[in-house]
Amino acid sequence: MKTAEATGVVLCLLATTAKADWHFVEDWTDPVNGFEAKAAVSTADDGTALHLYRNPIGRVYALITLPDGTPDIVREGMVASLAPEGFDPKQIEARTEQGRVIEFATSTGRALRDRLWHGEGSAPAFGTLHDIVEAPSLTATLSLVDGTQHSATWSMDGAGAPIAQAIGITIEGAAAGDAWDDAAAQALLAAMTICQFPKLDVTCVQKVTACSDKISVDRDIDGFDACIAQ
Repeated sequence: MKTAEATGVVLCLLATTAKADWHFVEDWTDPVNGFEAKAAVSTADDGTALHLYRNPIGRVYALITLPDGTPDIVREGMVASLAPEGFDPKQIEARTEQGRVIEFATSTGRALRDRLWHGEGSAPAFGTLHDIVEAPSLTATLSLVDGTQHSATWSMDGAGAPIAQAIGITIEGAAAGDAWDDAAAQALLAAMTICQFPKLDVTCVQKVTACSDKISVDRDIDGFDACIAQ
């Protein structure tokens, strides 16, 4: 196995996710403004999808998308609430035109986008994003155009690593950011390179692959090193 091939394996292993319903998406398109973003995604039992992600200038958003067959979300006014279990709910106001100072939520009818955090610093110490990360579950209640309401609940079990990876903050020890990504890639590349010399060792490659969840899922480089040393 050549070094370039080992690098390709490293990239594949880093992209792997396999924990609970939450998962990380490397390339995702915001349906409101069309920008590309990394996202953490979960789908409620009824098919309502939740994406958490940053925009190009670093602000963190939640986007809730209704399942097929559901009436549209109201476009303006107090259109929804977000209720992290055990914390105060956030009331969401949407407008078709944004204010000069306050950033209101945006409803497309099928989806609702709301800003959770300004995105400055390493992690939120308080506020809605903090509450969502700390809560065991999150419930959204949306007002629909037919006068009814639609509620969906997402478990936050297993959400830490995908959210950390998507928005680049450390959550409950789940590291993220460019520096962490570089260190993780180097750890995997070093392990794969060892498997090449003095000749290709298939058993070694299989062991590195089996241990790779320590990085891609647990975000634990030390745990990966200990796993392959066993």
